Amino acid sequence: MAQSRRAHDQEASHVPAEEREHLEKLAAELSRYDVTTDVADDPSPRLRVGNPASAHAVEDVVCERREHGHAFLASFGVYLGSSGSLGVTAHKVAWLVGATEA
Repeated sequence: MAQSRRAHDQEASHVPAEEREHLEKLAAELSRYDVTTDVADDPSPRLRVGNPASAHAVEDVVCERREHGHAFLASFGVYLGSSGSLGVTAHKVAWLVGATEA
């Protein structure tokens, strides 16, 4: 029984680490834009993206596992893109905080 509990604990801790890895990749892609990024883990992995030109232009992006890869979602639940299209997703996030034009 102890082995199955340990395996379950390892699996549970693996998922947030995987989400964090995808959020870090999105943050790296966002470095092309004039935004600030910070990956935080509390209470769950999220990427806080801000526009330095406006203190109010801040968005938290979360990552969730899907059947085919990972999806990035805005804090209000809107789908922003997938782990397979980081460039497009980064552009949408930069637009969302006002750091680029459509």
